[in-house]
Amino acid sequence: MKSRSLSAKISLVSFVVVVYISVSSFTTRSEFDDVQEVTVGYPEGYRDWTHVKTYVIKPKNPAFSSIGGFNHVYANDKAMIGYKTGNFPNGSIIVSDVIDALDDSLNTREGTRANLSVMVKDTIHIQDPGGWRFETFEKDNKTTRLLTPTTRLKCNNCHKRNQDMVFSDYRQ
Repeated sequence: MKSRSLSAKISLVSFVVVVYISVSSFTTRSEFDDVQEVTVGYPEGYRDWTHVKTYVIKPKNPAFSSIGGFNHVYANDKAMIGYKTGNFPNGSIIVSDVIDALDDSLNTREGTRANLSVMVKDTIHIQDPGGWRFETFEKDNKTTRLLTPTTRLKCNNCHKRNQDMVFSDYRQ
């Protein structure tokens, strides 16, 4: 009698699991559902990570309005594996510290921070293309986020043209 009861319970649990998997695989999702589900936090201590490079985005660049000026790129240890192998593992974080460029007749120097752009790779939780989630924090503010679902999609569309969606490379 006990074996029938145990067998019935196992059958019921198996049925529930199969139904759940079946239903979840047929559930349609909007292109932006995950934007609300997964957020990228402010990367405290990023300036202690590896400095990958610095480059300047000039006014003729189509992205100048959002990332114009100096871009100081930093990578955590996992992202450095990606820079060295071409495959960025989950947990890779790349930060671009975007600083206004001030020109005078002799020099180009740094102004104030325009924003902090962040890429986080997590193919398990992030359904965005390539498994990368983009976020941009306003100026020196650690909580004000600038990206909307539409601008985040623009980030994805532009980045997808590059090796594992990463523009910068690491000069060894």
